[in-house]
Amino acid sequence: MSVEGTDSGQGAETAAAVASDTVVPEGRDVRGISDLTYRILTPYLSRPLLHRVVRIVLLVLTVVCLVATGVRLSPFPLLPIPLFAFAYFSLRRARAAGDDDRPLLVWSSLWLTGLLVGFWALSVAGNHVH
Repeated sequence: MSVEGTDSGQGAETAAAVASDTVVPEGRDVRGISDLTYRILTPYLSRPLLHRVVRIVLLVLTVVCLVATGVRLSPFPLLPIPLFAFAYFSLRRARAAGDDDRPLLVWSSLWLTGLLVGFWALSVAGNHVH
């Protein structure tokens, strides 16, 4: 990196000063993928709007499962409901984690996994019940 007014022959202390002039958000270096994850993902995962949207999606998918059970006259569409319940429990725990990064990331990954696996199970139930 070059800074205006310096040349390459000024010595080691200038090179260290030039290296410290790099612009990094919040004034510190990113130290690996975990630090990058905590600095990018966790501010978005702690937003209440995201939690509200996921709660509404879980509610809609659960209602779809209940309606599909009544329409198809089969208990097979009820299969994803425990997965959606696990996702809702994980969502509540993620919301309770607040600003603590590690539990927020763990519980958020669990509700995302429960939601995706439940949605997959809902599609499997829809394809295999005739």
